[in-house]
Amino acid sequence: MGRFHQDTAVAEIDGVLTANLSKDWEIWGPNGGYVAAIALRAAGTLAPEGHRPASFSCQYLSVGAFGPAQAEVRMLKAGRSATCIAVELSQAGKAFLTAQVWTTNREGGPEVDVTPRVGAPPPAELKPNEHYLPADAPKHPFWANFETRPLVWIPWGEQLEPGAPIRQWQRFIDFEAVDVFADCARSLVLIDTILWPAHRRSQPPEADYIAPSLDLAVWFHEHPQGSDWLLVDARSEKAHGGLIHGSGQVWSEDGRLLATGNGQMLHTPRR
Repeated sequence: MGRFHQDTAVAEIDGVLTANLSKDWEIWGPNGGYVAAIALRAAGTLAPEGHRPASFSCQYLSVGAFGPAQAEVRMLKAGRSATCIAVELSQAGKAFLTAQVWTTNREGGPEVDVTPRVGAPPPAELKPNEHYLPADAPKHPFWANFETRPLVWIPWGEQLEPGAPIRQWQRFIDFEAVDVFADCARSLVLIDTILWPAHRRSQPPEADYIAPSLDLAVWFHEHPQGSDWLLVDARSEKAHGGLIHGSGQVWSEDGRLLATGNGQMLHTPRR
């Protein structure tokens, strides 16, 4: 079983749908995109056969704790070709994430795609992050779940222009595309995670604050079809009144736009 598939799995235990939040995905607690991925997979347990994710939106109510968590999944609307499913993740009776997921089995319809393509060399032509970092550079455990190959390496301390994109290929280590919900869930992790550095890298290096995610909204355009490498293109173009907004896209190796997302973060001075 692949690492990501195992760490986002949900299973019924004593009549309760249960997941286990793994410490391997820690950034300020369990990574928000990782927790969102668990919620999407929980929705997949109730989705009708043959359905795929159409959209995902969630509210991060608090920071979850590493260990078992309960998932309550409810059908809000069951249509002939689209369903809306509510998911709540909780621990000790306290909800820490609530989400709504649309799924569909609809095919056909208009074919329009005028999205500007990102001019990106294939990952095989790029060097991994480790090539640029000193051997003793600290590495957060979260990043051990990926191989990362940036399109352009930007040393820490080099300030980007506000709104400048961060673009990098990401490969989930030991990934197994067991179903379409697990496959699409990778985009939640990438979009949620890269919004913060897209903002932070445009600020002075001495700026000392964090920005926990308040919410995340992602629209799925195409099935990833197990694409090994995913290109994430993220930017943050607006921050005001303690709120920081970011947006991102995820592309497949063969140039298909897989997902588009947005998130709002809360400026939080370090204690």
